[in-house]
Amino acid sequence: MTATSDNGACAWQPSQKSTPTFDLKFSTGELPVEPNRYSLVWGKFCPWATPVAILIDLLGLDEVIAKSPVYALRHDGVNDDWFFGPSADDVDPILKTKSLGENYRLADAQFSARASVPALVDCQTGKVVNGESGTLLPELATEWRAYFSQHAPDVFPEAQRSAILAMNQQIIDNLSKPVNAINEVKSQAEYEQLSNQFFGQLSEFDQRLATQSFLFGEQVTLSDLLLFVRLVRFDLVYYFQNKLNQKRLIEFPNLWRYAKTCYQIPAFKQNTDFLAIKQHFFQVSETVSDFEHVLPLGPNTDKWEEPID
Repeated sequence: MTATSDNGACAWQPSQKSTPTFDLKFSTGELPVEPNRYSLVWGKFCPWATPVAILIDLLGLDEVIAKSPVYALRHDGVNDDWFFGPSADDVDPILKTKSLGENYRLADAQFSARASVPALVDCQTGKVVNGESGTLLPELATEWRAYFSQHAPDVFPEAQRSAILAMNQQIIDNLSKPVNAINEVKSQAEYEQLSNQFFGQLSEFDQRLATQSFLFGEQVTLSDLLLFVRLVRFDLVYYFQNKLNQKRLIEFPNLWRYAKTCYQIPAFKQNTDFLAIKQHFFQVSETVSDFEHVLPLGPNTDKWEEPID
């Protein structure tokens, strides 16, 4: 079986540097902080785009920033673009485009790479203005304060920003990168090294969460968004496809309690789509022609609704 990586899920291209066209910022004045001007194009399956979608709802920015979800499956024969529905003629009601690639090409007529999510689009021009999750998260958490809901948490407190950014990188280095790299191993030793790196990090987080609710204490931060989306995909995908099966999530008692605590926060739950995740990672495209791409019936996700111990 050819395992699907985080990269494939989001068409993320770590070897391709972002161009200034797709990494504009609010903090520099390149982008105006203006309500009802932007829409976040995201995939419900994507561990890079989903944290941004969660953040928008968590801060109450869903009142001023729209969201345009892409279809979870690739259209048959098209591996470099995301469409807004099962038909090539389906149009996003906000952006008035049929595929995300159209919005990238409006920003750069010479664009020929994969259209990736997340992508923040300026609704006035139709152009993608930022396609970097690592930029969008802190930018939205700091520059849009005037539009936060009354009870929005401070997910990026100034005194902890360096620590939060370091934690984010730790999650990427020890949970995301092994998932991607393990698909390409050529030896048992390589596989075991990556698997041990992945489970070593999970064990460290399990210990950290023994005496606190979230990674930085009793309040959600940006780091929790990144960790949560990877935990959701662990038992569902990584355990099977990537042979990351030394333990299941429920065998880490503190991590499992933490994951359920996050999931039962409305902003997390309403942006978690177990079916879309399985569709993309297993089925991949619309037509199923072999066992490799059959959509699995399990695992049972009802456990996420269970009371928190």
